[in-house]
This record gives sequence, structure tokens and C-alpha cells, in this order.
Amino acid sequence: MMAPETFIPLPGNKEDNWPRFNRYRVSYLVYLLIYPIPWLIHGSATIPAVLFSIGALAVFLLLYFAPYRDDRYYGLPEIVLTALLGFATSWTEADWLVFNIYATAMCACFQRPRQAILTILGLQAALFGFVWLQNKSMLHAAFGAFFSIITYIGTWMQWKLGMQNLQLRKAQHEIRTLAATAERERIARDMHDLLGHSLTVISVKAELANRLFETQPDRARRELQDITQIARTSLKDVRDAVTGMNGASLQHELEHARKALEAASITLTVHHDNHLADHPQSSVLAMALREAVTNVIRHSGARHCIISFDCDTAGQPCAIRIEDDGAQQSGRAPSPPQEGNGLRGMRTRLAAAGGSLMLNHTPRGLRLTASITP
Repeated sequence: MMAPETFIPLPGNKEDNWPRFNRYRVSYLVYLLIYPIPWLIHGSATIPAVLFSIGALAVFLLLYFAPYRDDRYYGLPEIVLTALLGFATSWTEADWLVFNIYATAMCACFQRPRQAILTILGLQAALFGFVWLQNKSMLHAAFGAFFSIITYIGTWMQWKLGMQNLQLRKAQHEIRTLAATAERERIARDMHDLLGHSLTVISVKAELANRLFETQPDRARRELQDITQIARTSLKDVRDAVTGMNGASLQHELEHARKALEAASITLTVHHDNHLADHPQSSVLAMALREAVTNVIRHSGARHCIISFDCDTAGQPCAIRIEDDGAQQSGRAPSPPQEGNGLRGMRTRLAAAGGSLMLNHTPRGLRLTASITP
């Protein structure tokens, strides 16, 4: 009888939930049409009975809509008062059993089945007891009790369906929230990797162009042209990252690494790059390569960098190692690396692809290994 949405507290304000309230709770007032049927059949309506019935119906409507103004759950007081309204209107010769139907159906809001069953049994026992004391038709009371229980079963089934729908809506809301959070984190990681790398290369090339401006103006001009091209490429990469279309290429990033390390006066040695073949997950390794090279330029103080690739039997890259000689150049023992946003983002991106990130110290410096599962 009662719709599930009339019981379940939904998120949002009352204005948001008014369509559900209007569609379900008001529609179930159609049961009140049963009340005047005996008057229409037997013509037994009297003015006092009609006036008393109107007052009783007004009180019932207050009880019926009261939970909507508070927590939208029916409690035992509303149920008992609704049943008492039926007993109070029994002298009007109308079909007062309709109030027992409403009271029984309200029991579907109880979260504990035992409480609902005991309340229903109490309502039907009170109904039969009242009919017996008033010498009224026990058959009529039995019919009313049967219809009340059937109505309760239908209401209970709707209640369970409503609870499942509520849980589904909550799950969908959580999924949307998690998806939005994951997208924000992805954009933040991509922005850090893209802009960190690009700005580092631009800074190194600008310093190089400044040093070469007096002695080698032609080369300085080429460096400035490279800066312009890097800025344009970075702008495109940022746009692609925001729209989720970033598909970094290992060959592309390796070429960028060559130029960036050369501008920073760092010698690059590459192993096993002869048969690199991009595949959907290689973009993760490409982003790891970009961040690792950026860290080498900005933090290592190295003069030599080694990049090695591992490929599977199909020729697809599955791991990449970047090693620098920063400790050897500085003459100090390598210190434990501090994982900032870049390394944390790289680790998260690799983990999402089923891969891992390892940092190891060597006598020469730091070795970073990024691997994925092909």
C-alpha cells in the first residue's frame, strides 16, 4: 500500500523529494473511497455521521502526512491512533475497516520484522475483539483483516524494493564521487608530470641559450626555437590530459629525454631501444620516463644517465630502468629519495596498470625501475 519512497529518508531537501511524495503518498488515499460505499448502497448516511466522519478523516490525514514533515517514518503512535479512528467511526455505518487497512500497512515501516508482526497481530486481535463486543459481523471483520494483511505484504515488498533502490542510488552516488576524485587525481598527476618536465626543459634550454648568446648566437637561436616548440607541444599535451586523451609514446618521450639531457649537459646512454613497440599500456611507461628524466635533471646533479628497456617476447616494453651517477659526481653517499608528488603519482599510475615502481641506490647514484604487466 505505502510506497517505499514514502518511508525511506532520501538525500536532499523536501522540495527535491516532493514529486515522490505527491506521486505515491497522495495516490494511496484512493483507499478512502471504500469508506462511504455502505452509505451509497444502503442510503444510511446521516448528517452527524457525515460530519463526524469528516472530522475523523481530517485527523487521519494529519497522521498520514505527519511523518513527511519530520523523518518520514511511521511510528507506533500513528498506527495506534489510526486504528482507534476506525473504532471511533464504527457507529457511522460506513466502512470503518479501511482505517485498520491503513494502520496495518503502516507497519511495513518497522525495521525489525518481529515488531511489525506483533503489531499486526495486536491490530487484528483488537479488531476482532471490538467487533465481538459490538455484536457486529465477524465475517466482515475477517474480510477486513485478510485484506489488511495482504495490503501489508504488498507494502512490505515495496519497502524492500525501495531499500534496494536506495542502496543502489547511494552506490551510484559513491561511484560518481570516486570517479570524479580519480579524474581529478589523474589530471593532477598529468599536470605535474607534463608541466614539471616541460618547464624543467625550458628552464635548462633558456639558461643554455643565455650562455651561448654571445659566443654562439646561431645555436642560441636554435635553443630558443626549441623552447618555442616545447611550449607549444606542452600546451597540446595539457589539453589532451584534461580531456583524458593523453597517449604518451615511448619513442616520443625518449627523443624528448635525449634533447632535455643534452641541454642539461648530461650524457645519455640507451640500451635495448631498437625494437620498441607502443601498446596501450606503454603510455604509462612513457609518463614514468618523463618524470624520471625530469628528476635526473632537477635533483641528481648527474653527468651521465643510462636508460634501459626490457621487452617481452612480443617486443612490447614491460619495464624501464633509469640510472644516474649523481652520487659519484657529488662524492657523497646517496641519500634516501624523498617521494614527492611526481613519484607518488608515478607509483599510483603504475599500480593502476598492474605495475610497480622501485628505487634502489647504486655506488654511482640512483636507479629507478618502472615495470608493468603486459
